[in-house]
Amino acid sequence: MNENAGQRHARALIAAMLMLGCGTQSGPQAQSEGTEATSISPTATTSDEETTAGSGTTTTAMGDSTLADSSASLTLDSGDDRGDGPKFDLGGEETEGAGDATIQGVVYGPDGELPVSGALVYITENEPAGIPQQVYCAECEELDPSADGTLSNPDGSFTLNTNSGPGKFLVVQKGQFLRITPIIVGPGGVMLQPNITTLPDHNDPAAGLYIPLIAVADANFDRLEDALGKFGLGDTLIANFEERVVPGTENFDLWENGRDPGADGLTSQGTLEELISDPAALAQYHVIFVPCSSDTFVSALTPANVQNIRDWVAAGGRWYVSDWANEWMQQVFPEYQELAGWNGSTGSADNGSYDSLAGILDDGLLAWLEALPAQFLDINPLNDEAHPDLFSLPQVLTTDNWSGIQSTLPVLVDDGQGGMIDVGHKVWLEGPGGEPAAVHPLTVTGQFGCGKLQFTSYHTAEFFNYVGLSPQELVLVYTILEIGVCQEALPPPG
Repeated sequence: MNENAGQRHARALIAAMLMLGCGTQSGPQAQSEGTEATSISPTATTSDEETTAGSGTTTTAMGDSTLADSSASLTLDSGDDRGDGPKFDLGGEETEGAGDATIQGVVYGPDGELPVSGALVYITENEPAGIPQQVYCAECEELDPSADGTLSNPDGSFTLNTNSGPGKFLVVQKGQFLRITPIIVGPGGVMLQPNITTLPDHNDPAAGLYIPLIAVADANFDRLEDALGKFGLGDTLIANFEERVVPGTENFDLWENGRDPGADGLTSQGTLEELISDPAALAQYHVIFVPCSSDTFVSALTPANVQNIRDWVAAGGRWYVSDWANEWMQQVFPEYQELAGWNGSTGSADNGSYDSLAGILDDGLLAWLEALPAQFLDINPLNDEAHPDLFSLPQVLTTDNWSGIQSTLPVLVDDGQGGMIDVGHKVWLEGPGGEPAAVHPLTVTGQFGCGKLQFTSYHTAEFFNYVGLSPQELVLVYTILEIGVCQEALPPPG
């Protein structure tokens, strides 16, 4: 299968995005929204506020305070209970209505600038229920045939034909990111305002805004929290050619794993050992990142705690590990890969640093990188040292590889139809260098039960701090969004 089992469905697919988390998370910049209907018609006006980051200034993700333009003519009950129930995420081909209205727009990430490929955009007369704050199984199902839906293009753009009328809802979703907007659809064609097609930057279920509930193991070497801030899940401050997340604005939780979040003014939820020892704490999250760090809590990978992690992923969790944190992949999911140098002891797969000119093996990732706006192609003008760029596609330079994936292994499970299916790793990037010196996988993802795994042999971010999203951070953004979408429900191996 290699993450494509859902392709066996003949129709458009959706995921019931039900998740448990740590409650509503919002930074000081977050603003709540009401449920007043937005009127969209050929006469609707569009306004978009853009924030530019300069040295020594705070960059803020696009605000969510304005949904409706002044032509809104219908107000829905602002006290309605969205409740907990299924959310829909297209996992197959699009469906379009043939009505008298055509809406267009662009889906952006939480930062308001990065386009999102393959996002589901649909119009429905039935308000979708909210996402429960709990780990969930994102099983693919057929989209309600009464809804008109489409998928965004690699540049984030979309066109959707639908029927005009009041009492409708515009739904924009990519994985666990979800925005629900009450709308009135006018006849004719209209371009939607970006503030109703931008993925949320904070969790506010009462306003129809949902983001994945994320735990980050705060690491010595790989500053993933800053990458998430640049993606829009926090405000960032630029000073001295460094872009760092502003403490108190992060819309994710940090757990100590070699670095105390308090050292950077951030709030610690405890240690990574405490997190993996408590199934109830794990169940708060949809995604857990364990980026490159020291071996501070590797000893916590006892059989009981390994089983806790496996159970959480099997229930639908997304588990991400990078380079020197490789024990958190190899000791927990050893059936998926062989790492260069691994002999079962801590640190045995920790290699020296190498760069690798990677080939991109996924057509969707390549199309998205090729469609990115100019400001994402080269961050060198914003910095005082050299960084890789995106001018050599379909190849991209990855830096600070500290581990090597010797090989990926077939992982066969019962497909429920009398056969076996391979849920082992899909390879997104491959390249030479390090150990093994020959071309080998650099970025891989696999399925485990209802959850997903991801491992990169390189740092999520480059080794030091800098301004903007580097190419390997962009690859992370794309792949994390992709592994958040639905899959066919399959049993875990073993």
